[in-house]
Amino acid sequence: MRPVLIAGALVLMANTLVGSQELPAPEAWAALQRGDASTASAMFREALDRSPDNALLHFGIANASLGLGRTDAAIASLKKAIERNPRFVEAMVLLARVAYETANLDLAVRSLEKAVVIVPGDGQLSGQLATWKREADLHQSFQSRPGVRFNVLFEGPAQRAIGERVSAVLDSAYASIGKELDTYPGVALEVILYSNQQFQDITRAPAWAGGGYDGRIRLPVGNALRSPQTLDRVVIHEYVHSVVRTAAPTGVPAWINEGLASHLEPGDKTWATRALKATPDRIRLEDLVDGFGGLDGRLALIAYAESQIAAGLLVERLRPHVGPFLQLLGNGHTVDQALSRHGVQPDAFYAEWRRRVGIRDDAR
Repeated sequence: MRPVLIAGALVLMANTLVGSQELPAPEAWAALQRGDASTASAMFREALDRSPDNALLHFGIANASLGLGRTDAAIASLKKAIERNPRFVEAMVLLARVAYETANLDLAVRSLEKAVVIVPGDGQLSGQLATWKREADLHQSFQSRPGVRFNVLFEGPAQRAIGERVSAVLDSAYASIGKELDTYPGVALEVILYSNQQFQDITRAPAWAGGGYDGRIRLPVGNALRSPQTLDRVVIHEYVHSVVRTAAPTGVPAWINEGLASHLEPGDKTWATRALKATPDRIRLEDLVDGFGGLDGRLALIAYAESQIAAGLLVERLRPHVGPFLQLLGNGHTVDQALSRHGVQPDAFYAEWRRRVGIRDDAR
């Protein structure tokens, strides 16, 4: 599954505040609304030089940092905003969400607890806090297989063998996927093994999902060793999402993210062509930008097949520059701009993709 992208969705919280005439550095907020996080960040920084204790400015630069994919900087700025205004609920909620998406469940819970104390009547916040506390309580009962690059959590001796296999697969993937994408995550990745029911309860993922990545890898592993090759494939698929996020924390369309994960996982790649031959239905790439979680199983299969073929074409055209291509996306370039920077004509790329997935130009 596609990872949740922080910037874009969470920046809407800042946009809600922009209507106020009391906001400092209005030009910075306007730049943030336009999606120009780099300009907004520079403007907020200049304003903070003049007013270092203004909580709204720290909140603003946190949002700009999210737009630039700098989550550590965003967390630091949100903490400063709360220090300067201990009743800044919006900053507490944003800090909680960013912390959760970066696998810091403890900080997420503590931040949301502070917000709920201030607005005890907010049922949505209270419900989210209860959900995260249940998740934290569950994880506390798990055993851990810590490593330098991966920390695998599992439930008791029954899952130990699965945890050991997952660790071995990830250690190998760190080198192979890193070489393919020229990207090596520098922070230890949390990997959580669940029973199938626990996975559904925690993630609320669609029934067709075999795993998930949201800052940590989550895997349902009931009977996983009955089909170890399937387990390996899912582990590597989700790990690719982590590498993509490292290269480009924001700005990567789902068809590229999911496509690369499907293309780089082990196994036969001809499944995508066979899946598309079995149905006349197609989905436009522009409709595969925001994730596949809302699709039913039939449409999800089409979306993954089309994305895998697109990613295969990307790798053909860009290798060995897939990593730098992703970095351009993370820095705010569009897909077309990033393709062009690497000498790939966008129109030719899309035409070849349409040919491979069976979309006639006269049917567009």
